[in-house]
Amino acid sequence: MNLSLFTILSEFGLDGLHIGEAVKFTAPKAGWKLRGVQVAGWSGFNNTTKAFPSDKNFLIEIRDKDLNLLYKFADAQNGYFLSPTGPVSGVIEIPALPITGDFYVVFYDRASMEILREQDSGIGKSFYFGNGILEPAERTIAATNQTYKVNWMIEALGE
Repeated sequence: MNLSLFTILSEFGLDGLHIGEAVKFTAPKAGWKLRGVQVAGWSGFNNTTKAFPSDKNFLIEIRDKDLNLLYKFADAQNGYFLSPTGPVSGVIEIPALPITGDFYVVFYDRASMEILREQDSGIGKSFYFGNGILEPAERTIAATNQTYKVNWMIEALGE
């Protein structure tokens, strides 16, 4: 697995702060409830100087199959992604949300931290989401002009 850290700022600059990393999920059974979102990422804690990054907000949205907003949550990144050794899996709990069929989890890093991505074997369920539009999460290597699908390391937790 080829993993790397990513922030929307590195790809889109300040114009990208309204763009989120989205993953498409399917509820595993009738009556299933989403109870949390797990995101692998890192706030950039500097273990050498022991300096915490300034608190900045990230945003999570839960959207139905038609991209209608079901739930929204914002908080500071250090409470979930602070680690002296690199990426951690931050769990963001949400009130039980009944989900049927397909849905999307959209994570807006808003340059507050970096999200972990897998770059070699994307399965087509990861997207960029901005202005109501989903675009495939892909990365083109300039030197080879090869395009790779990306998997965002986001998991939907429920029962």
